[in-house]
Parts: sequence; C-alpha cells; structure tokens
Amino acid sequence: MRKGATSKRGRFSRVRFVLREFGVLVVGLSVVLLDLLRELFLSAEIQHDDERRLHDSDLSGELNHRTGRLDAGTDPYGWYDD
Repeated sequence: MRKGATSKRGRFSRVRFVLREFGVLVVGLSVVLLDLLRELFLSAEIQHDDERRLHDSDLSGELNHRTGRLDAGTDPYGWYDD
C-alpha cells in the first residue's frame, strides 16, 4: 500500500516540475518577445521634411514655393511660377 502512495506523490512531483519548467519557458519567451517589440518600435525613425535626402525628393514637377519641393502642381495652398 505504501508503494501506491509513493507513486502518486512522485507523479505529482513530476507534474509540478513540468509545470514549473513550462512557466519558465513562457516567461522567457514573453521577455524576448517584449524586447523584440521594444527594439522594433524604437528603431522606427521619423524623418521630417527638413531632413529629406536627395533620393527621397521628387525629381520632376513644378516648384511649390510653399514647401520648397517639386510636386504635381495640385497643392491648393502652394504657389507656383506661372
């Protein structure tokens, strides 16, 4: 009869061990995922209009004197040379 009690106790011990290891795995993966998301959001660089590089600019169109860039000439608030 003691053998059954020992077997039951050993089974619960294994279950607790597996659950604990699973919990450690879940916490570790959560930390890695949150770190990855943090790096992703922090690496997104906002580029303002003043910092535009030449290859980002429009290379054809009419000069919009309001923005100082070339565009299609459809800006209702911009002014263009006639």
